[in-house]
Amino acid sequence: MAIDLQLTAEVTDFLLEEADLLDRRDWDSWLELYEEQCLFWIPAWEDDDVLCEDPDNEVSLIYLDDKNRLKDRVWRINSGLSSSLIRMPRMAHMVSNVRIKEASAERILVHAKFQANAYKLDEHRVDFFFGDYHYELLPKGDSFSIKTKKVIIRNDIIPRQLDFFSV
Repeated sequence: MAIDLQLTAEVTDFLLEEADLLDRRDWDSWLELYEEQCLFWIPAWEDDDVLCEDPDNEVSLIYLDDKNRLKDRVWRINSGLSSSLIRMPRMAHMVSNVRIKEASAERILVHAKFQANAYKLDEHRVDFFFGDYHYELLPKGDSFSIKTKKVIIRNDIIPRQLDFFSV
């Protein structure tokens, strides 16, 4: 497949913007990136080398099958009712190795690598996750929207907390 450098640059900028919105805790702007009928999925590992592929019959670390479910997660943070989310970690997401796997006028399939670092000030603790992002993006004007985001966590021992902002 021929590499479209302009499209790759635009997609990369979009993914970096999503990461920045998470780091800045700009939840409303982050939610705007997603389609109403979206999927945010973090599958579990069945064993060392086999990823769970059926969210209806296998374990998922997170499975949110529409934007309302994402909004519910944001509401939990904003409400102050979840004790584990009262003192949010400082986050820094790094996105790299952005590769367009398929592109058409209707959708763009993208794979990327990530590392998400979390610093819990009250615990003086640093945790991080790393792995792969698999996106289905929809062209939207001069930008994109997220139809699907599948996050494959390569270090899936959960140190304390895992949520949408952690990856």
